[in-house]
Amino acid sequence: MIEIRGLSPRKWEPSDPLIAYNKADGQIVMAAAMHRGNNSYYDRYGYQGSREIVCIDCKEDGREVPVQLVDAKTRCKHFRHQAGEAPDGLRRHGETAEHLHGKRVIMDWARDQHHILPWSVEDEVWIPGVRLRSDVRATATSGRHLAFEVQRNPMDSKEWDRRHGGYQTAGIHDVWLWSPDVPDLVLDLPLNSVVLDMEYESIGVLVAMYGGSYRHPTAERYLLSPTHYASAPLSQWSLSGAGSLVPPPEITAFIGDKPEPARLTQLKAHREALARRESRQVPAPVERRMDALSQYRNRTSYSQVLGASASAPRIDPERDAQREAEAIERIMGRKR
Repeated sequence: MIEIRGLSPRKWEPSDPLIAYNKADGQIVMAAAMHRGNNSYYDRYGYQGSREIVCIDCKEDGREVPVQLVDAKTRCKHFRHQAGEAPDGLRRHGETAEHLHGKRVIMDWARDQHHILPWSVEDEVWIPGVRLRSDVRATATSGRHLAFEVQRNPMDSKEWDRRHGGYQTAGIHDVWLWSPDVPDLVLDLPLNSVVLDMEYESIGVLVAMYGGSYRHPTAERYLLSPTHYASAPLSQWSLSGAGSLVPPPEITAFIGDKPEPARLTQLKAHREALARRESRQVPAPVERRMDALSQYRNRTSYSQVLGASASAPRIDPERDAQREAEAIERIMGRKR
């Protein structure tokens, strides 16, 4: 069954841990699962938390640093270090459980693709020569490689070009599985950049509204930013012998039949337009003030406004100079 779900960019800072470690029972605790009532975490410890609940990243570094639960109205529940106790450069920004779970889901699914066996599946594999480490890599006996990136953080265009281009250089087909709450998802070909929704254990194709129906943003003549994703259960997706995602038949209507070269041309033009837009520099304050001064001079020039007619009033050079000096002081903030 196909579901259309909206993308919902997260409103919390990525450095806020979403999970922590409970020393009392050796379990991972998720901030989002902590509610009031029935002897809950709130009932037992309140907002200040328990000294038994510690940061996972700190624990892996050999330190047990307690964290407290935060339930802000404008942000999702998260844990926070006490003042002065947060480590420098928190490595995984509190997304350890989310990322690990995503990798485990993809590894189990890839191993279950019996129709293309034998494939070996492993995680955290370094790609020689391109300084890349894939989250999950499937390798066929023929030597064909397929890399999966479970991406839970935003990525700028330069980093995308480096990593995606690195896989292309190495001859590895890469599939990017984005969280639906990551802001500014990188848009690529329909089955290269998809949504992995772990809440529903589904994979989705990015879509936007075209004429009352949802289609992939590269399916039409003009490109729109994705707003939703058309999702199907992970069990209905498969891999081809060539090492690419194969969606269930119902998803193909959202992808469209536009040729891949045309999509790539469209994406290239879109990214070049974005790069040009980002490269435009805002005029410096002094330049803006000089522009304003130039406009003032043009606006107050007697020769341009009145021309050289005999009826024009007599030009007073001293008065003109005084007015210009006042304009300079007002616009430039200093006297000439």
